Amino acid sequence: MSRAIRLGIIGCGKVAWERHHPALQRLPEFEVRCVADPVAERAAHIAGLFGGVETHSGHRELTARTDLDAVAVLTHTGAHAETGCAVLDSGKHLFIEKPLALTLQEGDSLIEARNRSGKTAQVCFNLRWHRLIIQARTIIASGALGRIKAIHSVYTHNRDGHDAPGWHRKLNLGGGVSFNEGVHHYDLWRYLTGREVTEIRSINMPSEVYEDETAVISARLDGGVLASGVFSFLTGPNSQVEIFGERGRLLISLYCFDGLQFYPANAYPGAIADRVKRGAKSLLALPGLIHDAGNGGAFQSTFAACWRSFAESVRTGAPPICTLEDGRRALAMALAAESSVQTNQPTPLAPSATDGGSGL
Repeated sequence: MSRAIRLGIIGCGKVAWERHHPALQRLPEFEVRCVADPVAERAAHIAGLFGGVETHSGHRELTARTDLDAVAVLTHTGAHAETGCAVLDSGKHLFIEKPLALTLQEGDSLIEARNRSGKTAQVCFNLRWHRLIIQARTIIASGALGRIKAIHSVYTHNRDGHDAPGWHRKLNLGGGVSFNEGVHHYDLWRYLTGREVTEIRSINMPSEVYEDETAVISARLDGGVLASGVFSFLTGPNSQVEIFGERGRLLISLYCFDGLQFYPANAYPGAIADRVKRGAKSLLALPGLIHDAGNGGAFQSTFAACWRSFAESVRTGAPPICTLEDGRRALAMALAAESSVQTNQPTPLAPSATDGGSGL
């Protein structure tokens, strides 16, 4: 396919105008032809951002079109399965936001629809395309950390929830910090270590707005690797991952242009020599700052990279970097964590039925 990929967008909420529109407007690989949303004002807003493209009120009007190559499903999670299956069954490639679905059965229906259609289907776990995550995978694969012992995530924000949609507040609708946001880090645990989670446990703190406002997660991965996470909607913004190995630890601070730091096993982070070395590394990381600034910032640039990767898979037929199986496995982890809150017991996870492509 030498021409631009003709794209339709279903779901015109915040993630569409805040993240996907800025990414797509930079990419000649795509031509957005139409959008769909049951709220006419939202559809009109996104259509205007893309130069006044056609609007539809529902996904079936859009998927019935014959002038589209691919469709992005950017709806709330509860609509992912029905909408995504309709896209694939109409013979179009699928780009779908995370989490994959609300249930494993819905995730399976998406995988079955992809298998029937033979089309490309990619999940938008955009952090896989973060510049520092890509560098970290190279370091881990080199063996610099030695045997990995543990991995720890932090995702926090300052969302008081005054403008949160109803679905974002309820766990059974796909909301809650450990489900809707934590799922990014569950995916990174797999992606960075190449290992699957075998059991997971969660304790959480609700608020007046969110059923799951703050959560602490603990998990066990195969090979004995341990994992933990702290996730919260109501504190300061932060997103980082730390990997602990027998030869040292690797800290990835995803909101910092120079946020990749390796600490050898015999080094104390406060040592003068180490601080001087880190200062020099920050200077060397300046080209990364320039790269990110040119793409709307470090976090925003991940969306552009994610879309470029999708275009490459559509054009070449190569498997996407983040498959529906990857999305299903992260969903299984999120659901297991949610289940453990209700039972106050760790939840075992069944072995993955398919290779989701998480290995190094």
